[in-house]
Amino acid sequence: MEIEKRRAHGTLHGHANVIESAAVSASLLCLAHCVALPLFILLLPGAIGLFASSEAFHYVALGLVLPSALAAFGVGFLQHRLWLPVLFGVAGVGCLIVALSPGLARGAETWITVAGSLFLVTGHVMNWRMRAHAAGRQFSHGDSSHGRDG
Repeated sequence: MEIEKRRAHGTLHGHANVIESAAVSASLLCLAHCVALPLFILLLPGAIGLFASSEAFHYVALGLVLPSALAAFGVGFLQHRLWLPVLFGVAGVGCLIVALSPGLARGAETWITVAGSLFLVTGHVMNWRMRAHAAGRQFSHGDSSHGRDG
């Protein structure tokens, strides 16, 4: 019975790692976009530079970040029951949404997006570590909250 629990948990933990990896990658993509954008615009003028600096890119990026963040932080919360990583994720996504607001100065938009990306990356790293810690605690021999079969 314990082996079956470990095998089922290992599968869930493996799926959560894939979700978390995708979410961290999307957040890092946002950060790299904001930091490297001026360099890319200088080096790659034309269609690529225009798309990267357009609002369309930001909407596409938010469309990738939002569902992966929801999935990663949701699965993480179900495993570790801690709100701190979720709050970092909400702050990050909130910053990305605010950065799309009309009327912001170009510099403000960049700084808000960088802050949002940093909040997201920090939240995902915390979530990843807390999930791993919760998984280790769940199957430790000293955990009296789980029954033993033998």
